[in-house]
Amino acid sequence: MKVRTLLTLTAFVSSILGALIVYLVLSVPNDIQADALLRQARKDMTAGKDEEAREALIKIVQQYPRTDAGAAATVALVSLPGKDQRDLVLAVRALRKQNDEQSKLIADLQKNVTEIRNAPPKVVTVTAPPPKPAPKKAPAKKPTTTRRRRR
Repeated sequence: MKVRTLLTLTAFVSSILGALIVYLVLSVPNDIQADALLRQARKDMTAGKDEEAREALIKIVQQYPRTDAGAAATVALVSLPGKDQRDLVLAVRALRKQNDEQSKLIADLQKNVTEIRNAPPKVVTVTAPPPKPAPKKAPAKKPTTTRRRRR
């Protein structure tokens, strides 16, 4: 009986060890791959490539949901809309500032146009050029007399 109990206990421990080894063999490569994808997604996020990062994070969550990287990817996906919203707020602020500057410029230009329009007309005195002196008549030529030769 003791042998049978010992064999049963050994079989049970062996099964547990075998299951643990199978779990490690199957899960460790998944963890490594998920971590590599997560690192790439983080690089994409810091480089400003949010769409590529979002796709990588979604892939991690779908393919490796029970890994540490899957949990980190879920948290990162939740925080991405907040980052997008902050980026959008900054872009709107920049556009409003640019709009204010352009509005001031347009107001200044309208003021200048109004000043020019309301300014009294400039009086331009046009002086006629002095009349040209009448051309002098050329002195009359004296008729030349031709002498005839006598033959």
